[in-house]
Amino acid sequence: MVGVDIGGTFTDCVVLNDRGEMVVGKSLSTLPDYSTGAADAVRDAARNIGFGDEEELLRRTTLFFHACTIGENTLITRSGPRTGLVATRGFPDTLLMMRGKVTDGLTEAEAGRLAWLRKPEPFVPRSLVAEVNERMDYKGSVAVSLDEAQAAAALDELVARGAESVAVCLLWSVANDVHEKAVAGILRRRHPDVYVTLSSAAAPFVGEYERTATTVFNAYIGPRISTYLTNLHQVLRGKGLARPPMIMQAYGGVLDIDATCRNAVGTVESGPASGVVGSRFLGEMIGENDILATDMGGTTFKVGVVREGRIERDYTPVVLRHRVLAPKIWVESVGAGGGSIAWIDSDTGLLKVGPEGAGASPGPVCYGLGGVEPTVSDADVILGYLNPDYFLGGRMRLDRGAALRAVEQRIAEPLGMSVTEAARGIYRIANAHMSDLIRRATVEKGHDPRSFVMFAFGGAGPMHASRYAADLGVRQVVIPLTASVHGATGLISSDVVHEYGKSDHLQVPADPSRVNENFAELIRRAEADLGEAGFGPSEMAITRGIDMRYRYQVHELNVPLPTGTAPLADADLERLYADFDDAYEKAYGKGSGYREAGKEILTFRVTAVGLLNKPRIKEEPAVKASADDARKPERSVFFEELGDFAPTAIYDFQRMGPGTELSGPAVIETPVTTVVVNPRDRAEIDGFRNIRILVGDKAGA
Repeated sequence: MVGVDIGGTFTDCVVLNDRGEMVVGKSLSTLPDYSTGAADAVRDAARNIGFGDEEELLRRTTLFFHACTIGENTLITRSGPRTGLVATRGFPDTLLMMRGKVTDGLTEAEAGRLAWLRKPEPFVPRSLVAEVNERMDYKGSVAVSLDEAQAAAALDELVARGAESVAVCLLWSVANDVHEKAVAGILRRRHPDVYVTLSSAAAPFVGEYERTATTVFNAYIGPRISTYLTNLHQVLRGKGLARPPMIMQAYGGVLDIDATCRNAVGTVESGPASGVVGSRFLGEMIGENDILATDMGGTTFKVGVVREGRIERDYTPVVLRHRVLAPKIWVESVGAGGGSIAWIDSDTGLLKVGPEGAGASPGPVCYGLGGVEPTVSDADVILGYLNPDYFLGGRMRLDRGAALRAVEQRIAEPLGMSVTEAARGIYRIANAHMSDLIRRATVEKGHDPRSFVMFAFGGAGPMHASRYAADLGVRQVVIPLTASVHGATGLISSDVVHEYGKSDHLQVPADPSRVNENFAELIRRAEADLGEAGFGPSEMAITRGIDMRYRYQVHELNVPLPTGTAPLADADLERLYADFDDAYEKAYGKGSGYREAGKEILTFRVTAVGLLNKPRIKEEPAVKASADDARKPERSVFFEELGDFAPTAIYDFQRMGPGTELSGPAVIETPVTTVVVNPRDRAEIDGFRNIRILVGDKAGA
């Protein structure tokens, strides 16, 4: 099994064989053709296994999983095709009007400057919005029949104006999609080369603006996703891969290429999702169900939450300030990666870090690729955490002298401080950004961070994790064996997952027969789709959930139901209503629930999982041992507790076996990342070769 995760700087590969042994590979991402970087990462993994080339590995591969950034990159750079929108007559401005507010997706500081803010630029210009004569009512009855001749003329005009892809979003198509399908049929007959997306397929939920935004996003990135995945499949097939790749979705499962091309919006932010999936997978193996999944890469720091073995999801996420109806794993991010630039605010004279980053090219100054702006990674090498001679296992040498000069000239001298003080400030500010983000992911959602184990991955995360964990009161940090390629680990632990939903507005108490009828319709579709994909009944796992809110309020919560598909009785629904009350107060604070207002059901959801047969990762026996045999020459490293540099023990991870223990201060160097063990912490290697750091008093300090 092979998983390949394409990031902004590096492309990661993880290989799991039938004996449960894992091998990793890594390469630089390649723009504009990411498939080249994917093949390069597979080639690197093949070499690490001992194969002659990537073709030998691909010939032996039974499942190939893939996560890519094509969707979000297309949206961010606005490099998609010219996209048109077909709307019901009289409703052409839904995308422009949004919900009347401009604060979705903004930070608190940005939201406080409303006088200077505007709504985001729509992805469909007003000139490419076509109106068609038709109207459905909310019950799905035809109020105005579709004028097919007028629709054909409107579509011809769209294409004449340059539309290469078209989103069709008609009123109340969630209740009856016959008009949307008819419009699509007309378009395909007259302009077969134009990509088309229907809102009834991409976002079959109530919410006119959100449904329109989701459909437009799908139409905007769909052609790019289709072209890329078709090319990737051809490249891999030409190198020996027998089975088409499975593509990661942002909600935490994989789909085949055809399904992904139809639902391209599902790939947006799928890379971060795979890291959270990998954390849950690893947590199941080591017996941890409450996990803070933290990912510090080159550009951003991300956090997701696994609570009682369940991954938290966002059913109405904000993407580039547009709220969409494409469910995804809840992942929050901030510009605090290894490549985040340190700078001085000209108005306040204060040191700042991020959100701007140095990117893959030129990157941090210490990379020696032309970067001139000091970054977090430059501070890490100045403070002694990074070994200039052993970055990426020695494949890349860092220029510490250049980092020193950059920090001195651009930060230290203007602020009247030493280079060490400036680097220390950069390090502390980056850690503070990460601590603040984790508080938003926990405290502001009703969770106590001290009750979680923290997983730290990404190339830069293990250098900082123990520091921001201590700030939050987290007492155990787990550094996965595949820390810098953990997203790819999440890929190989994934299953085929389909998401289904249906909007149906019901007052509580609801009629159980109506509830069961809605679920039965979705379950029939789920079982049919999984059956068509080759899964038998014993290989399917189906879960249900309901979106609810208090009447007259806008805050909705998804409440999960027990696993299974058995019909629900009145008693089951009463438990559901009580669970909603509990979840609401956990999310918004004790006493926040307004039970007197009553409750209402808005959306029914079904998640259908096709369980793939995957080998279990091999666990080795842990034999308690000292790390002395793995020691490398000491170097001087800065620690906050000491307030200065100190000679520090350096350890080679590859010479440490399961059961090895050591106490801080120390640095553990692996071929894919660097782990800092602070003075009051203790580290040990578990049977899966993860590094577990016991923070503070749990370490016996």
